[in-house]
Amino acid sequence: MEERLQKILARAGVASRRAAETAITQGRVSVNGHTVTELGTKADADRDDIRVDGARVQAPAAPVYLLLNKPKGYVSTRQDPRRRPTVMELVPAVAGLFPVGRLDITTEGLLLLTNDGAFAERVTHPRYEVPRVYHAKVHKVPDAETLERLRRGVRVEGEQLTVDRVRVLEAENNAWLELTLHEGKKHEVRRLLEAVGHPVSKLRRVGIGGLSSRGLKPGEFRSLTPSEVKSLIAPPGGRVKTAAPPAGKHRRPPRERVRPPRGRPPRGRPKGGRT
Repeated sequence: MEERLQKILARAGVASRRAAETAITQGRVSVNGHTVTELGTKADADRDDIRVDGARVQAPAAPVYLLLNKPKGYVSTRQDPRRRPTVMELVPAVAGLFPVGRLDITTEGLLLLTNDGAFAERVTHPRYEVPRVYHAKVHKVPDAETLERLRRGVRVEGEQLTVDRVRVLEAENNAWLELTLHEGKKHEVRRLLEAVGHPVSKLRRVGIGGLSSRGLKPGEFRSLTPSEVKSLIAPPGGRVKTAAPPAGKHRRPPRERVRPPRGRPPRGRPKGGRT
């Protein structure tokens, strides 16, 4: 069946749909030996020879959607030039699998992984308003005025940063805060809290959409249910709350590392910076 090229590339896990469109317009994609630059071009993933930067694109595999509770000390990339541990070492080897967005190496918590580029874009793009919930331990205890500043937004290095909701969970010498936001700008939580005088010492992501970290210890993962996948790609305002995570959970299984083919283009990860 013929489909638009950018959709085929996204479903094959080569890149997000937007990054695939960029690759096409840059003349990096070919079909049956002919370079393609028109975004409306269609192809059949099962019959046509589709290549990106000369590397053959395989027919899209069955979609995989994993939820990982990332421990500290792991980077959220497929490979790391500094040879630090990556989150790919914590999940099964699946062709085309990649992290959806990023968490800093020192940040713990929920991270989605998939081989479905279109799904990744729906989860990470701000216009779809998928909320992310963080617990942050900060220096001292913010007062009510500071919390209101966070809700109104703070300009940091020329960029407007804000939260959807914020509340104090614990207030002793140093506070634990719960923050909800949906934009996913680079280091957003840390930059925002430091700007209001309460730098972060510990940070965990405990929720994505209707998903929570309940039942998953650091380093454990599970597959999303079909209803959870559907809820994450629902239109803004039309999201259905997901059920509690299934009881079954998995620890890291034995695996063989699968490396991407030579000539694979830059990952073109969907917008969704580190936090």
